Amino acid sequence: MKLKNVARTRLVVAAWIGFAFASYPVFAAPAAASPASTKWSFGLLTDTQGGGDPRGVSVRLMQPVVDRFVNNHDIDLLISIGDLTEDGTAGEFDTWKQAAQPLFDAGISFYATRGNHDVRAETTIAGLDPLLGPSGYRGTDVWSAAFPGLSAPAVVAGPGASYSFTYNNTRFVSLDMYGALPSQLIGWVTSQQKGSNDHMFVYAHEPFFGRAREGVLGDDALRLQILGQLGANGADAYFSGHDHQYSRSAAVAGQDVLLHHIVAGSNAEKYYRFENEFNVGEEVGAALIGNEVGYSIVDIEGPFVTFTHYSATPPASSNYDETWVPEWRVADRTTFSTNGDSYGIGVGESYAGLKSTIAAGNGFVGTDAEILAGENLDGRSVTTEPDSGPGITQQLGNIVNFGWMATKDGLVSDILYLGGMDDNLDNVADPFVLTMSYDESLAVDESMLRLMYELNGSWVLAADANTEGTPTFVAGDWQAEYGLGTYGVDTAANMVWAVVDRNGQFAVSAVPEPSALAFMLGGLIVLVPLAARRRRA
Repeated sequence: MKLKNVARTRLVVAAWIGFAFASYPVFAAPAAASPASTKWSFGLLTDTQGGGDPRGVSVRLMQPVVDRFVNNHDIDLLISIGDLTEDGTAGEFDTWKQAAQPLFDAGISFYATRGNHDVRAETTIAGLDPLLGPSGYRGTDVWSAAFPGLSAPAVVAGPGASYSFTYNNTRFVSLDMYGALPSQLIGWVTSQQKGSNDHMFVYAHEPFFGRAREGVLGDDALRLQILGQLGANGADAYFSGHDHQYSRSAAVAGQDVLLHHIVAGSNAEKYYRFENEFNVGEEVGAALIGNEVGYSIVDIEGPFVTFTHYSATPPASSNYDETWVPEWRVADRTTFSTNGDSYGIGVGESYAGLKSTIAAGNGFVGTDAEILAGENLDGRSVTTEPDSGPGITQQLGNIVNFGWMATKDGLVSDILYLGGMDDNLDNVADPFVLTMSYDESLAVDESMLRLMYELNGSWVLAADANTEGTPTFVAGDWQAEYGLGTYGVDTAANMVWAVVDRNGQFAVSAVPEPSALAFMLGGLIVLVPLAARRRRA
C-alpha cells in the first residue's frame, strides 16, 4: 500500500472501495481453537530491528519485553507489528525467534506482520495496478520460510502475507503492505467485517497518521476514507509501528470517533523525531511519548477494551551484549466499549451534547446518559524537536469514551463507564455535568434517587467523590448557575444529575438523605457558575 505519490487516488478511491466489496469475499474466519471467553488479553510488540546491533535484532531490548509478556502479563497471544529485523534475512529471523523462544515455551500464540525492513531480502516483482498504473511489490519466500505456519487458531490467507483470524470474541486482520498491488490491498482490507464478534482489530506496520514520518498514504484524502470504512465494518482500532515512537489518536468525523489509531511504540535501537503534527479535522491526538522503549497490553472483557502502554528509559550505553534491566511505568491507558460511543474533543472544546444510550434487553433496563455542560479546559502540551527547524508544540485533546454494563441489585439504571476526560491517568477531570435516566418502575421513592459513583468497590454519591466543591442537593433539573458538587433529581423527566470532576463508573440508586430536605428549606444551595470552576492542579 505504498501510495505516497498518487494524486489520481482521490479520483478513484470511492469507485475502487465499492468495487472491492464485489471483488473480495468477506472471509469467514475459522472457529477459535480455545474455549470461547470474553475476558482475555493480548500483547503488542513493535520494531525490534537491530539498528546498530550487528545481529539485526535489538536483542537486549527485546528480551526484557518478552520476559514481561511471559511472567508479568497473562496474555493469550502476541502480535508483532513489523520490522522484526534490520534486513529481513533468514539468519536475522532465526535470531528473532531465539529471543522470542520464552513466548513459544509458554504456549503463547504468536502472529506477525511484515515491516519495510523485513522485506529487504525479498524479490521485487513488477506489476500493473488496474487503477494506479505501474507498481512494484515484494515476494514472500524468505518470510514464509522463516514462519512456515502461524500458531493456532488457523489463519485465512489474504494478498501477499496478509491474513485474518478469529480468537475468542475478536477478529484480527493483518495487512501486509508490501506483498501485493496497492488496489488489491485496499480492496481486501476494506472488505473485512467484524461479523458476529464483539471486536475487530486491524494491524499493519505503517501508520495512516505518521508522527515521526509521513503516514503510509501521505497527506491524502484516501486515508480517512479507508479508516472510516474499517470503522464502519466494525473495527475498534488500527495498530501500527514504524515511527519508533508512541502516539495515540482517533480518526474523527466532526467529534465522532471513526476508529482508534495507535502507533504502539518501539523496541529498536534508534528513535525518530516527531516531525508531523496531528491532522486537524481528521484526527484528535491524545498521547505522544518519545525516545523510550515500549510495549502494549490489550485487555478484553466482553464489549470493553482497555489498552495500556508501558515504557522505560532505554539503556545509555552502546554495548548491545549487556543485560538491560528496565524500570517500566504505565505511560498511557484508555478504555472504550463497543456498546457505547466515543468522541474526540480538542482543548477548549465543549463536552456539552456528548451522549450514549443502551437499549433495554439482554440484562439491560435501558439507560440514557448525556453531558450537559463542561469544557476540556486544561489540556496537555508536548513539545518535540524535528530534524530541522524550530520545536513543535502540540496540545493533546481527549478521546471521551462511553460504555455500558448491565444493572445490578440495588440500582435503578444500567452502569455507565465514562472515561478519557482525565489528563493524568488518575480519573480526575475538568468539571462537567452528567445526567442519567432511570427506570421508575424499579424505584420505591423517586425523590431519593441520586447519581452514584463506584469508588474502591462501593457506590457513593458522585458529588462526594469530587476533588473539590461542597455536595449540595437540589430537587429539580440542572441549571447553568449550579457549581461543582451540586446534584439533584428531576422526577418529572426521570433523570438524575450531578456536577462532577471524575471519570469512572456511574449509576442511579436510592440514597436516603435526611439532610437533603434541610439543605433545601434552609436555602443553603451554593450557586457558583460552572464556567468559573476549574479543577485543582
